[in-house]
Amino acid sequence: MRALQVEAFGDPKALKVSDLPAREPGRGEVQLRMAGVGIGYFDGLLVKGEYQIKPPLPFVPGSAIAGVVEKVGEGVSHVQAGDHVAAFALLGGMAELVTLNAMSCVPLPKQIPLVDAANFFVAYATGLYGLRECGHLQAGETVLVLGASGTTGSTAIEIAKAMGAKVIACASTEEKRARCLAAGADLAVDYTKDNWRNEVKAASGRGVNVVYDPVGGDMTEAAFRLLAPGGRHLVVGFVQGIAKLPSNLPLLKRASLVGVNWGGETMENPSVVPPVIRTLVEWTLAGKLKTAPDHVYSLEQAGDAFASIFERRSSGKIVITP
Repeated sequence: MRALQVEAFGDPKALKVSDLPAREPGRGEVQLRMAGVGIGYFDGLLVKGEYQIKPPLPFVPGSAIAGVVEKVGEGVSHVQAGDHVAAFALLGGMAELVTLNAMSCVPLPKQIPLVDAANFFVAYATGLYGLRECGHLQAGETVLVLGASGTTGSTAIEIAKAMGAKVIACASTEEKRARCLAAGADLAVDYTKDNWRNEVKAASGRGVNVVYDPVGGDMTEAAFRLLAPGGRHLVVGFVQGIAKLPSNLPLLKRASLVGVNWGGETMENPSVVPPVIRTLVEWTLAGKLKTAPDHVYSLEQAGDAFASIFERRSSGKIVITP
């Protein structure tokens, strides 16, 4: 089978397609024929060897996946050959076939295009779990989304709007801000301007209720200071580095700093997965989410896809089709 294998940590643009053997499913496993792999900053860091964990070499990247069940192993009953599923693999997704634990797979109605569902298990699930379970977002509240034009940010905009919130998006260019508005944001601000926080204050009144923060760095403290009393700052990632937040701010603001670790939670508590994916399916079928990817790349173009992320040229959702 064709697969994208990482043989040495480094620049994702150097990745090349290899021919690898497919592994037959064992007990409790399934084999999927891949339709799409959603990618983001996390996947690129794994390839570069810059994430907190380093997979043993060689490995095939790709964690947020969607495909058709090709074969099932012994003891698997909740899916069968021919079923459409979304799944989380951690590794292995960027291949024509992937074999993984059957319990990582959630069946999908066939009216949802599989390429659309490729971002369900990471970007969309993180957004819903973060805003609903961690951030306790309520209809009518205001959400400030940092890094709002990328996969993580744009899916958070869609989730927040589906939950009935007002969304203020932060993005650096006019094109990216237009992308945020197209995703449903009520306002898009240029955070590179000195007065960007004043624009947020004017739009939010007493302050924002929730900050969705996949950025980190200096942006974290600046955004935390925009919280209203009782606000919740959700730490989703740290593209611009680990933030240093003065510990008196949560006290003075009467606000919370909450870590959103969807992957860690699913491994510790797998029961959180079905209600999250079920909600995403319901909202997709109801037209509340715009799940179609903004950019689709072939396996051979994966290096270009990663380059667009690290060079900050990309906006919206990215899917690779093995």
